Order: sequence, then C-alpha cells, then structure tokens
Amino acid sequence: MVKPEKIKQVEEVKKLAEQAKAIYFADFTGLTVEEVTKLRRMLREKNVVFKVAKNLRAKFALRELGYPEDKLDEVLHGPNALVIAYEDPVEAVKLIFAFRKELDIEKPKLRAGFLEGEFLDAAQVEAISKLPGKDELRAKVVGAVGAPLYGLVFTLKSMLNSLVWTLSAIKDKREKEEG
Repeated sequence: MVKPEKIKQVEEVKKLAEQAKAIYFADFTGLTVEEVTKLRRMLREKNVVFKVAKNLRAKFALRELGYPEDKLDEVLHGPNALVIAYEDPVEAVKLIFAFRKELDIEKPKLRAGFLEGEFLDAAQVEAISKLPGKDELRAKVVGAVGAPLYGLVFTLKSMLNSLVWTLSAIKDKREKEEG
C-alpha cells in the first residue's frame, strides 16, 4: 500500500509542474546548504522554483502531466533538483549559469530539461543559456522599431528647419529691399 505522504509528495511536484513553461533537471551534489539557499533565493526572485524531489515521485508526477517516460528515465537518476520556470524559461538557465560563474563552481549541473514540452539534452540546455533573455529581446525590438522612427523625426525636423531658415532669409531680403 502506498503511503499517504508519498502520494502527497507526488501531488506537490505535479502541482508545481502543471503551469511550468520549462522544467530542468539539475545535479546539485557538492553544494553547501548556504549555496543552495542562495541559489533558491536568486531563482525565487525570477519566479523559478528549485525543488529537490525523489526521482520516482518526480517521474510519477511528470508522467501524469504527459512527459515521456523514456526521457524521464534518461534523466531521473542520482540526486536531482527540478528547476521549474513559470515566466521566462531562458532566464532560469541563465541564472543557474550565472550562479556557477559567480561562485566559480561546476554545480549545479543541468542534465536535461523540457522546454514547453520538448525534451532538451544537456548541450541544448547550455545553448539556451547563451540566448538573450526576454527583457534583452524586448529592448532589441524597441531599439529596432525606434531607430527608423528617430531617423524619420530627425529628417522631418531638418526639413522644417531648412524651410524656416529659407523663409526667414526671404523675409530678411524683402525687408532690406523695402527699407
């Protein structure tokens, strides 16, 4: 008979993963309690959850949500933490890599992940860390849209200034001729 606390843990993981845009699997062995606490705090600020879960319970929960069992078997071995991103899936990976770089350590190591239902291996997850984040992309779009508009405004202003100077010169010339 399955113990109620095990069922509760499966439901907890399932609830955390239901609305996720991305779920990454991280090997966190070798991290101190302070490092894990710091990492959790960094991730929480960006609406990302760092959840340590038993592999079998995580597998049951994720399988119920439709994740492929063969891929789950591939990554759910050894100590695992689920890195669950709710808003920006790229930002979650960037934060993990920034954390590693800041402390000059190799952990947590991202083994694999699911980005909006698609399986990613470790190399693909690392490639995601090099993509621009949502805010950076927004800034680039605004810059790309704004640059031509700025050019148009500058050109129109220039043309208006030329017209005003020309009219002013004509006015001054007529005043000299009359006066």
